[in-house]
Amino acid sequence: MNTTISPVLPHQRFGLIDSLRGFALLGILMVNMQFFAQPMVSLMLGFQPTGELYETASVFFIKFLFEGKFFVLFSALFGYGFAIILSKSTPEGTTMLPIIRSRYAILLLIGILHLVVLWAGDILIYYSIFGFTLILFRKLSDKSILKWAIGLVLVPIILTSLIFTMGWLAMGIPEVAESVRASIEAASASTRNFVEQATEIYLTGSFLEMAAMRLQEFQMLAPGVLFFYPIVLAMFLMGFLAGRKRILENFMEHIPLFRKTFWLGLAIGLPFSLIYAYTHLKIDPMGIDALMILNTSGHAIGGIFLSLFYVSAIVLLFAKNKIQWFVHALAPVGQMALSNYLLQSIIATFIFYGYGLGLMGKISALQGIALSLVIFFLQVPISHVWLQYFQYGPFEWIWRSLTYRKLQPFRRSL
Repeated sequence: MNTTISPVLPHQRFGLIDSLRGFALLGILMVNMQFFAQPMVSLMLGFQPTGELYETASVFFIKFLFEGKFFVLFSALFGYGFAIILSKSTPEGTTMLPIIRSRYAILLLIGILHLVVLWAGDILIYYSIFGFTLILFRKLSDKSILKWAIGLVLVPIILTSLIFTMGWLAMGIPEVAESVRASIEAASASTRNFVEQATEIYLTGSFLEMAAMRLQEFQMLAPGVLFFYPIVLAMFLMGFLAGRKRILENFMEHIPLFRKTFWLGLAIGLPFSLIYAYTHLKIDPMGIDALMILNTSGHAIGGIFLSLFYVSAIVLLFAKNKIQWFVHALAPVGQMALSNYLLQSIIATFIFYGYGLGLMGKISALQGIALSLVIFFLQVPISHVWLQYFQYGPFEWIWRSLTYRKLQPFRRSL
């Protein structure tokens, strides 16, 4: 048994897991780009048609194949990593829990800095919070974890159904309906004004003004926690469950399972993702529309199952030695996942904010797709070159050094 506790070393990593994490970063960037290009709060306004067919098709493309799929994969891999860390050998009478808690506390600090300094769309804060929550589930049976995960996925759908039902009943009372319509119109106008104000500050404001605006956006979007983040925690749990069984390390033993999830993910994921993309183009998120229920269901169910299809397809192709190039190309990106995630924010905010190129509000969805591909495919060779000289990505090194309260080896021996 080991006498000291230390982080996973580069030579101990499993390439397939890192490549999946790198793949997830591509999808996350593709989705995030639309909210780098305008204030985050603009998502409360829903789809804003420009009248250009290519623009509508581009938004549909992102919603159909990307949005709701890759944060699911990234979250599941986070839970998988928790299972790996939890199972590490430790000196007799000790556990990995103090290290895990320290790891999530440092991640929380990184998330807060990311929010204040760079971008209102930070997810690291919630990842750290749910990481602490995941600790509470560590001793539950597989069956109990699965039940919790299913229940959490249903939370957004149930809440949306309740909100629609209450709104529909209210609209059936004439004197109430008029007040509801007035409130919706006022909220919509207020949000539009806020988006304009935020755009102006991000383009011309000082750092302190931008930081204050990011915090304000983060606060305004906080109620969305109930509609988005239950799925994140559900995927943490599913990843933890898969990690317990080491499904990815021992993928050859689970090929029949991956074949089943391939077809199940395709059969359920495609139609529900289609529903999500279509309803996104049609609904007013600030109104009362039955399509809201379909939209939320499509996002939750379609996202999970299409992500499952993506992972299964990659594993099955990898098992047939057909995409070794894919794993080789993306594994370094995933190995530096935190650094690459933050680098995406650094590059994108420089492109869109006033202290950089000042292109906020001037990039179409189609241009955003192209920009996402350019940034990501620059990150691939950068990650390869970096890891030739260094053990970890820069932020991974900081994270590990602070977690273990000891400077970790950084440079590789050449």
